[in-house]
Amino acid sequence: MKEETKWFNDKWWISPHNYNEEVLKSFNLPKNVYIRDSTIREGEETPGVYYSLDQKINIVEKLEDIGVKHIDCGYIGQVQDQWNLANKIKELGIKLKTYSHLSTNPSRWTAEIEKSIEAKIDYIGFGIVLTEWQLQLFTGDEKITPEVMVSVIPSVLSRIRKMGASAILDCVDATRSQLSILMKAIKQGIKNGVKMIMLYDTVGACNISAISFLIRQLKSIAKETPIGIHVHDDFGLGSASTIAAVEQGASYMDLVVNKLGDRAGNTSFEEVVTALEMLYGIDTGIDLSKLYELSKYIEKISEVPLPYNKPIVGRNTFIHESELHVMSALEKDRYWMCFTPYKPEIVGQSEKIIFGPTTLHGDAIKLKCEQMGLNNFEKYIDEIKDVVHSKILTNKFITEEELEVLIRRTVK
Repeated sequence: MKEETKWFNDKWWISPHNYNEEVLKSFNLPKNVYIRDSTIREGEETPGVYYSLDQKINIVEKLEDIGVKHIDCGYIGQVQDQWNLANKIKELGIKLKTYSHLSTNPSRWTAEIEKSIEAKIDYIGFGIVLTEWQLQLFTGDEKITPEVMVSVIPSVLSRIRKMGASAILDCVDATRSQLSILMKAIKQGIKNGVKMIMLYDTVGACNISAISFLIRQLKSIAKETPIGIHVHDDFGLGSASTIAAVEQGASYMDLVVNKLGDRAGNTSFEEVVTALEMLYGIDTGIDLSKLYELSKYIEKISEVPLPYNKPIVGRNTFIHESELHVMSALEKDRYWMCFTPYKPEIVGQSEKIIFGPTTLHGDAIKLKCEQMGLNNFEKYIDEIKDVVHSKILTNKFITEEELEVLIRRTVK
């Protein structure tokens, strides 16, 4: 084996360009990254998904076990199920930091803060809405403008502090807000003691370069106040946008196992942590080997099936059918890295081989015969290929084990 590097070792082989100095110079990577998991709060917004309290606690325990340290419990001042979860986490002595959000109705905020404090919530998010249409939807009052919302930040944050809680500023629909207004809101939040700025790409409306630009602009005023990123996957860019934000200094990420969530879902937990660990060399604190187990548990209780080709945890992620791919898998001790960027066990998966319409060159079958220790098999290769082909006309593929049986029956 070659000398081990950040891009080539006994676990993965990725592109060395990831660690090229010219590439790294364009980043402003944070010293540490933190996952605020939203598998329960956002995940339960997936149409048709409901978790019982016991299931939620099981999720929380699995998240803690895998290395998560922060969890979004939801609108606990208004949703009793979410309050029950936040309260139970503290009752059980689970160490995760808990987060809640204030609703959009100012008349309820004092009561919601009180309920959050009752549940010993660690951070209360004040959601600042800075787009006019959303303000009209939430308030029903055209006189409530983004400027008015900015003006109430000091009083609301002061109320949270005086009542004994820590606040973060949730910048709702931040990527569609006017930048100058967004920056005013963040300055007010920092001036009034928020512990974090969480930016919401509420409908996944930013391209990758725009996310990078936005984080750079806001880091210049946030200074030492951490910035977090929350992205919806409406354009399929959730993971890429979240990673782009981290590249420019965002240190908190809202992630959801199996990218559950309303509409097209949220940023994928498993995709982001695996990419950050391998492609960026960032320690996320997550035990990657438990990703598959966690994903399958969420799939089971949410009853939302994973796409077969879901990165990291999908059924097909480590199944090989194509001729050369199968050959590399058959000789994985030497060539495992040829068609996989990382070993399956790193994320709790295992490798499988099937023989289908793209595995009929004959070379993979020959290699399999050799590994079975057979002699005089060469003259039977065409016959084996014909039988395999006839079977896949109806079954679409045969397994490695089925091929072995077929070969033993054919080679005399």
